[in-house]
Amino acid sequence: MKKIPTIIYFFMTSAAAFFVLSPQARAQSFDKASAGTTSAQFLKIMASPRGSAMGEAYSAMANDSSAIDVNPACLLNIKKESLFLGHSQYLADTSLEFVSYSQNLGEETGAWGLAFKYFNWGKIERTDEGGGRLSSFSPYDVSVNVSFASYITGFNKDEEERFVFGGTGKIVRSKIVDADNAVSADMGLLTPYMFDKKFRMSLVAQNIMGALKFDRESFDLPMILRLGSVAYISDSFTATADLTAPKDSFFYFCMGGELRLKLAKKSALYLRGGFNTRNLFELSGFKNITSGIGLRFDEYTFDYAFTPYGELGGIHRLALSMNY
Repeated sequence: MKKIPTIIYFFMTSAAAFFVLSPQARAQSFDKASAGTTSAQFLKIMASPRGSAMGEAYSAMANDSSAIDVNPACLLNIKKESLFLGHSQYLADTSLEFVSYSQNLGEETGAWGLAFKYFNWGKIERTDEGGGRLSSFSPYDVSVNVSFASYITGFNKDEEERFVFGGTGKIVRSKIVDADNAVSADMGLLTPYMFDKKFRMSLVAQNIMGALKFDRESFDLPMILRLGSVAYISDSFTATADLTAPKDSFFYFCMGGELRLKLAKKSALYLRGGFNTRNLFELSGFKNITSGIGLRFDEYTFDYAFTPYGELGGIHRLALSMNY
């Protein structure tokens, strides 16, 4: 039995290596030379302030309905029901809205969820060659997601000792001047808990198909691969780590931590911090170190995160979640 965690770890890392290093994956690029070759970039933006504050190392830890945005398998981490309302004030007066709901129907049925993600680009002025104003337009991106999660092994075992599979089907619409639609999907996997239920791993593939067409040219959706882990160091401290490989960029490493300070029987304060290597050498100024806080009272949780982007400024994320 002691060999099982090692076998699982080997399986997960081998699968991730295959995805990133195989000829099929290499044909999909996964390097910096592919920057600007995919569409619907808003699909790469994490909606959860909690996950963002932890350096975006969140694919094995999510436990509310925002899991739809990072790993649908995590929907089975929800006790019964979850409603998530999130707003992100992004760069250059753009913003992201995310609303999701999920329900755990029990170990025999699994869990399902629904999410709506909307990115507002603001108003953009259209000018002629001489700089004269012609008109304005308001680009946007939106996706509607339906997800499910279910145990796939070990039905004679406790829930913590089973593999979990999750899937998401999504419709994506992007409007610049013209508009186009695409259909895509996500798949996620969670391992059983290991090392006395102190450790767990995840494997996720997002936006695995679909393309948007503009001006007679098609641009694939931004496929993302994640290999994640979560370690429950103590009752009050949790550490996470993810290896993330976007199709249109080189892979980067994410890590984070969360400290829980108990305030009362059903309330707590959460202090979070993280780091990732994305854009480590592309931006100047303060960047890559993320932070945030959370306040839980009974079934209600308020989360805030700040992500610095060097000379470009920073991103503020807010969310209210209700978890029953």
